Amino acid sequence: MSKVVIFSLTILLSLIAFGDGAVHKAEIVFRPPGRHQEYLKRKEVTANGGAAFLSFKQPIVDADDMIYFANITIGSPAQTFQVVLDTGSANLWIPDSTCRPEEPTTTAPTLPPAAAAAIPDRNCPVFCDGLEDSGWRHFCSSKCITPDHYKKIRNSGAAFYMDSWMDEAAEDEPDACANKHRYNSRKSDTYEKDGKPFTLSYGTGSAKGFFGIDKVCFAPSELCIPDQTFGQATHLAPFFANVPVDGILGLAFPAVSVGKVTPPFIKAVEEKLIDEPIFTVFMAHAGATVKRTGGWFTYGGLDDENCGDVIAWEPLSKVAFWEFKLRGVKTGDYENDDVVDAISDTGTSLISAPVAVVENLAKQFGATFNEEMGTYFLPCDSDTPPVVLTIGENEYSIPKENYIIPVGENECEFGFFSFNAGPRGPKWILGDPFLRSYCNIHDVGQKRIGFAAPKKTSKNIPVSIDWRNASPEEVDSSFQEDSNEY
Repeated sequence: MSKVVIFSLTILLSLIAFGDGAVHKAEIVFRPPGRHQEYLKRKEVTANGGAAFLSFKQPIVDADDMIYFANITIGSPAQTFQVVLDTGSANLWIPDSTCRPEEPTTTAPTLPPAAAAAIPDRNCPVFCDGLEDSGWRHFCSSKCITPDHYKKIRNSGAAFYMDSWMDEAAEDEPDACANKHRYNSRKSDTYEKDGKPFTLSYGTGSAKGFFGIDKVCFAPSELCIPDQTFGQATHLAPFFANVPVDGILGLAFPAVSVGKVTPPFIKAVEEKLIDEPIFTVFMAHAGATVKRTGGWFTYGGLDDENCGDVIAWEPLSKVAFWEFKLRGVKTGDYENDDVVDAISDTGTSLISAPVAVVENLAKQFGATFNEEMGTYFLPCDSDTPPVVLTIGENEYSIPKENYIIPVGENECEFGFFSFNAGPRGPKWILGDPFLRSYCNIHDVGQKRIGFAAPKKTSKNIPVSIDWRNASPEEVDSSFQEDSNEY
């Protein structure tokens, strides 16, 4: 079955629905001793260590080429969490010790009749009503369907995705908080109360709770923000029960931050905890396994070990997400030179493109749409050409090993899907297949993004660690043992 993972798209589309937000900058205020001591500590370490000034590397785990996650710690003493490092959102949140299942919504009426109004109190993003069928299956739960949309797809394979509540009340929904690592503020000596509420809406539910302030570190590196505001989730939708992470750490700009919170990396820049206002993403290709190093995030500079020279820099067309102009796509006999907006997004497991583009790409490669699964499939041994994107004056090739994704025994998914984000949204979302093909260098200071060819694509790590069941501490230990060889 398709395992598409998207964390940021639903936030992006929800923001589109309410118009563009202004860019928010954090006010410069008096720095308390803890923060100043953290900076002095970094400066002293750097002075004693030589040339590498305030640059930090963080390893990530690659689970089946579908989700990449890393460890962070919060509090003093440190509490460890596994999070998606997401350039398509801007908030950090993790489950709180008080986390419990999302409160049930109003029971939906029987569907159809066609004349019935939309399901009351469905608490769904407005974009769910306008998505193409394939996109709806990826981003919107069956509780978000309207009678009109139900009529449209009731005779198609999409009906496979209508949960059991359409026949009976869903009484056995999983507790998304049950198997998560939860933050306990009472165990942290550096915790400060904020208390403002937050809600992050997703197509399949939401994460909601309140904000707090504490020390946040990009483990196992020594990059720590001593006073980071973050979300303490008290409710999680059932969707999160099947996601192998505790929370999300957003790396986009304050313009898309819920609650006007300064994102962690932006705060590290503002507090001069790093040398350069740059972070580099290198994603490895592991295939259908979770027993490999998934790559590295480098904060404060370029990743010279894993990435080649920067091919080119592209200015951001909008300072909110990492958004820029895409000037064309081609493969085989197909070519499209429409100039459209695109974003680079580490939180999206596939590449999203306009419907017509995806249909043409699938036709070129002989990919077939599976109505039951709601996505395209093709033979794993397909001999297909690269998909070539034009950004600026350069062409960037996505090889087949990065867009033909194993999802089961002798079963491979096509790494492209379609959705309609409306007139204000980006037409393309360049998810993990693009990021595996090129290192992405995010320059906060000059509001631009750069691309570089990776020097390596994968790395075996000790097979004694099973990432599906390993604790964050075991993940950290394995990375530390492996880092000297990588």
